[in-house]
Amino acid sequence: MISGSGLPDSIGRRANSAFGAQFAALMQRWRQQGSGGDDFGFGNYLVLVADDEELVADATKQVLETRLGCRVDIVGSGDAVLEYLEAKTADVLIADMIMPGLNGLELIKTVQRRWPGTDVIVITGHSEDFPFVDVVHAGAKDFIGKPYPSAELEAKLLRLLGERALMEARVVAESKYRSVFDLNTNGMVLLDETTRGINDVNAAFCGLSGRTREQLLSTPFADLLDPFERGRFEQGLSLCAPLEQGTLGDLIVVRPDGQEISLDISMTFIQAGMERIVCLSLKDTTEKRQLEENLVEAAQMDQLTGLLNKRSFATEVEAAVTRTCTDGSVLSMLFIDVDDFKSCNDKHGHPVGDQVLRTIGQIINKNTRRGQDRGFRYGGDEFAVVLVGADTQVALSIGGRIRVDLEHAENFGTSLSIGIAECKPGMTGDDLMRHADDALYRAKSLGRNTICLA
Repeated sequence: MISGSGLPDSIGRRANSAFGAQFAALMQRWRQQGSGGDDFGFGNYLVLVADDEELVADATKQVLETRLGCRVDIVGSGDAVLEYLEAKTADVLIADMIMPGLNGLELIKTVQRRWPGTDVIVITGHSEDFPFVDVVHAGAKDFIGKPYPSAELEAKLLRLLGERALMEARVVAESKYRSVFDLNTNGMVLLDETTRGINDVNAAFCGLSGRTREQLLSTPFADLLDPFERGRFEQGLSLCAPLEQGTLGDLIVVRPDGQEISLDISMTFIQAGMERIVCLSLKDTTEKRQLEENLVEAAQMDQLTGLLNKRSFATEVEAAVTRTCTDGSVLSMLFIDVDDFKSCNDKHGHPVGDQVLRTIGQIINKNTRRGQDRGFRYGGDEFAVVLVGADTQVALSIGGRIRVDLEHAENFGTSLSIGIAECKPGMTGDDLMRHADDALYRAKSLGRNTICLA
């Protein structure tokens, strides 16, 4: 009933099925090896043969053990199949359709319902009673009619075990990927390359973004970003796509409470079937960025007065003038000098002189708009104020308040002389500073404690 023969070339045509290229590779390996055996790595698979014809069952066992290296057990009835599976796990059941006890389609259905991890191959000499379609609907993976050549059984079982091996390898790989993805301390995000929607996230990114996984899924990633960052993110994706990888630094994600999180992003483009996904690995650099900003600020700040220092003065002025010339807005500058400061130091000592300078710094900060106007200590007792969006009249009003506030403070005999200049078209930062300095010189010449316009 079973005849030995080699694996027919026609089986290779199954490479066009869902098993695809992997099955073709197994076929090629079969031909190169000339035999199966443990070389296929099927020694860990257990096949249960259920057939009440002992000769057929023994012959099947010998073929499978010799050709594929499987472990094989034999039972002689459907009831014995259920009893066996209660005690042990079989990877494949090769079952005759007519046996004592439970048999036929009911046996297949029962096995698939109770042990869905066991694949079933049906062997029968009564194919007219058990049509292939009915057998498949019952849950069997394949069908062999008796009598059958060993090559057919080998090919069908080789395909089935190959599929199981690939599926198990995929499960292991996905499990490892899942662990790496879920447990990574960096935020991990999978994006649909076309829609930019979020397909998956890990717990770390949920924590960074302040949102749950359910809130994030299908959300366009750009919606999480500071509006000014969205264009840069899209540009980064476009530049990295041809190389299939890249990085983007200091991207700002905004949490629901308004807190901004700075992230460095590594992008990897992954082909998944017919579509590509983008894997983002996001490292929180908020503390690092804050430290860098604090260091920059410390380098720019005058520690005594709390104003910006001379090191940043020229750069800030030039940037402000450039913006003004570009957008056509107005800009004014105050140059301030402390009158009789040397006498104050000589009479009261340097600690009192420092106190006067701190008081002036506080007065300047009080009379200017935080985050818009800029106050500087650019010399020992010399100050400057850059007023954005303020013309000469506004600058004159602010300068007057600063001068009067010092008069009403504990000033130890000091006062302020102030020169004011407005930025005109075509001016440079140096031009504006020169005009303000000229106005200050006139104020000092007029007897001090006064204000002059350029």
